[in-house]
Amino acid sequence: MVRSHFVFVLILGWLLSPSLGFADEIQPHRAYYTVSMISQPSIKSTVTDVRGTMMLELSKVCGGWTSQQVSDIWKYMGEDEVEHIRWGYVTFESDNSSLFKFNTFRKVDDDLVEDIRGKAKKDKKIAEVIYQNPMEKRLKLSEGTLFPLEHIKGLLAIAEQGEHLYPAIVFDGSSMDGASEINTFIGGKKVQAGNPSLESTHQFAGQPFWPVRFSVYGSGGIGYEAEYTTTQELLPNGIIKQYVIDDGIIKIRGVLDRIELLPKEDC
Repeated sequence: MVRSHFVFVLILGWLLSPSLGFADEIQPHRAYYTVSMISQPSIKSTVTDVRGTMMLELSKVCGGWTSQQVSDIWKYMGEDEVEHIRWGYVTFESDNSSLFKFNTFRKVDDDLVEDIRGKAKKDKKIAEVIYQNPMEKRLKLSEGTLFPLEHIKGLLAIAEQGEHLYPAIVFDGSSMDGASEINTFIGGKKVQAGNPSLESTHQFAGQPFWPVRFSVYGSGGIGYEAEYTTTQELLPNGIIKQYVIDDGIIKIRGVLDRIELLPKEDC
């Protein structure tokens, strides 16, 4: 699940669009989740269990929004082998989606195995990525490619019209391979989670949510199966109650434990 963080960036932008009448009510926040495996892996996997935590932060700053995610995951393989994966992702996207900055790192047992940094700019219909690390590289993006927040604004327009499907090409800065194809399905608002026993005692437990499903495909366009899928239970204030990520080999769930509300920067 190398690129599974992408969907969290998408969700963070879900209700930031000024097209919504209650957009001013969106509260920057820091959310903490408990992560666990919820199904037996396929025969292709040697993983016996997955446990960990994830912190997700959304902040409003002058000129745009920043997001940050830090995950600590332990993968258990057999009785004695344990692999610790620490993953971090920091982005900035301007309010008009003309500038997108990204920084991704991944450590395995304290060894840095991935460090991607750069920025992407758009001028009218021209979009270009400038990678700064692990190597200097320029990459042209196809016409119509969206940045995460921009993608969400388009998705919101579809949702407001009562439609449920939204395909798009999106660049999120999570790899050196460029953009991904994201096919999204938006369900009708629900009042109660499918498994209420997973709800904790945080202040948003029991509130109505939208079920949202993202299917993520690579930039190569080969094959019909998604690289991974994720579903979320999304609150009207943009907070994720819980999520499930399925890469076809193992399936993990993150459940919201607690929320810290953050102030907006006074610009």
